[in-house]
Amino acid sequence: MRQPFPCAVLAMLLIFALLRPAAAIEIELARSYPALRDGDARAVLHVIGTTDADTMDGLIRAYRAVHPDLALVYHQAISGDVYQAVEEAATFDGETYDLAISSAMDLQIKLVNDGHARLHRSVATARLPRWASWRERIFGFTREPAVIAYDTRAFAATPPQSRFELLNLLRSEEARFSGRIATYDPNLSGLGYLFATQDSLQSETYWRLMEVFGNLSARLSCCSGEMLDLLENGEVAVAYNVLGSYAQARRDAGAPIGIVYPEDYTLLMVRTALIPRSSDNPGDAGSFVDFLVSPEGQRVIAGEVSLAPVLPEGDEGSLIPVRLGPGLLVFLDALKRRAFLSEWQSAVTERR
Repeated sequence: MRQPFPCAVLAMLLIFALLRPAAAIEIELARSYPALRDGDARAVLHVIGTTDADTMDGLIRAYRAVHPDLALVYHQAISGDVYQAVEEAATFDGETYDLAISSAMDLQIKLVNDGHARLHRSVATARLPRWASWRERIFGFTREPAVIAYDTRAFAATPPQSRFELLNLLRSEEARFSGRIATYDPNLSGLGYLFATQDSLQSETYWRLMEVFGNLSARLSCCSGEMLDLLENGEVAVAYNVLGSYAQARRDAGAPIGIVYPEDYTLLMVRTALIPRSSDNPGDAGSFVDFLVSPEGQRVIAGEVSLAPVLPEGDEGSLIPVRLGPGLLVFLDALKRRAFLSEWQSAVTERR
């Protein structure tokens, strides 16, 4: 007969769970920019973000050129840690984070929905497309297409131009592509989870493609950079849902990487910024947001930084922007997330 678990033990376990500190926020890199003007800076702006520090460098320098009396520190972190930093009003050496930048749109929307972001109204943010802002608290400033990247050395003929063509190619040449496909692991990557859930809403082809990925023992990655490394080194032939700007930067640097914007649809992620409620410097944070979405900031994004500005130009073709709004909260529900990841694992990891 099973003995009842002592109430005292249950109580102690509950107390331990409540008192146990949350997982530490890991800052991958902290890059400091002192004031350009002689003398002490009038203020310091602390920005935490998922974007590579080298990518943000051009934007930060352009902003500081018109704000020479401001010092700035950029803290690079993964999306989960950016979310945790804002949710917990975390500090770095006693200083709050004044601006949060992330490619994980769903996590940023949750922060806004849960009351962790400040209101910010300006002429600059009012110009944004409706799909690129929400509740005057979260603002998109770049667009990132999810592309199919491929090793040009592995394709003598034209590579597949749609998911359906990719699916047919992989099914017909399993030996050629076994172990040579890469994609995100949505269990590890917030952006990978966002792309996967949005893909599943767009087309049933996605699940058939994931089943084939599983049959071919696809390589699962945390991030676009890792997938592009595999491509460049010749370890894989195709990488699915890579960030377009990262792939373009590798190609521009001479890597044997080709890029396909799928003709059936190309998802556009929006990189967003929000001002945490806990910010000690919301004024300068708002000024930086305004710069990011201003015509000048958008020119820097398209030029020096080599990202895609959020303001669309011309025909959008097959590009489908992921809209900022409450719809992104659906797959953050614990039960829905568990169910989605279970289905994904059945399709991909359990077929190995």
